[in-house]
Amino acid sequence: MKFSRFSIITCGALLLAAPALAFACCPSGGQGVSVARTGLGESQPAALDLSADPAWQVYAFEREGVSYYQVNDLAGEVKVIIASIEGTFWTLPAGKREERVSLPSKSLVLPKSARRSVVYRGAGFSLVLYASGADAVWSVEPAASGQ
Repeated sequence: MKFSRFSIITCGALLLAAPALAFACCPSGGQGVSVARTGLGESQPAALDLSADPAWQVYAFEREGVSYYQVNDLAGEVKVIIASIEGTFWTLPAGKREERVSLPSKSLVLPKSARRSVVYRGAGFSLVLYASGADAVWSVEPAASGQ
């Protein structure tokens, strides 16, 4: 089988460019987690769903050293966005209503007899939803040792 010089050069260029294109799309942030650089706040961002719970969608973004974790319901409505720099967490004013979020720096009381659901599990923390009827608290919890 004979290949033209043009097809060989084109294939070679595509193979060499593939790693750079993959990194530009979805860098790992050094934690092995695919993160996007754009789309934060969108109902259907062009990012990988990292959710540990099929009832939710979790998307990771990174820009200028800040990591963002956006949680959407299955209809695409933004529920909460958590931001983080080196283990310090805060929330962004996102979504149609203010969600209650318990952070390592400011713990909230959890609803009595709440059902615990791990929505996202990352290298340094987990995002957990504690829900009891209409009462719900999102919680940023440090990763357990050995995970």
